[in-house]
Amino acid sequence: MLDILQGTPLWVYAIYLWICYYGIKACMGGRENRRSLLILPVVLVVWSLMSLAPSILSSGAWVAGALAGSLLGMLLFNADGARLDANGETLVLAGTWKTLLISQLFFAVKYYFGYQQAVHPLLLSTPEMLLAVGGVSGFTVGLFCGRADRLQRALSALRRDKGSVLP
Repeated sequence: MLDILQGTPLWVYAIYLWICYYGIKACMGGRENRRSLLILPVVLVVWSLMSLAPSILSSGAWVAGALAGSLLGMLLFNADGARLDANGETLVLAGTWKTLLISQLFFAVKYYFGYQQAVHPLLLSTPEMLLAVGGVSGFTVGLFCGRADRLQRALSALRRDKGSVLP
């Protein structure tokens, strides 16, 4: 185990710390605007697709996983107690551990498959692993997309209703 950690590039630890910071910050509540709700899912989708093996099997599994993850993300995240800030452009959210948990899940998935690619590259070319990599990667990204969609809808609803607090 120590060999695995010692062989991990420093930039991976930097990304992990950023993911932890983002997740812990979400536990304390925060603010989201249209731009911030769009940026993270787009970055994660691009990153996920760039690391996907170019095959119909993994791509199809990624799409299916992303759809399933998005649906679950929309169910898991809600905007209870959310309100607009004074300028009416930003959604003020209560804290939640869910963002930290899905952030950790995303990192664990990326780390595991990155490790497998470095140590057992041929294993990742088997049909089972192509399905697993595509499906699980799509699913974790989908969770963030579902969260962003749910909060984007809440932001739009609050703007339409002039900032009424959601139940």
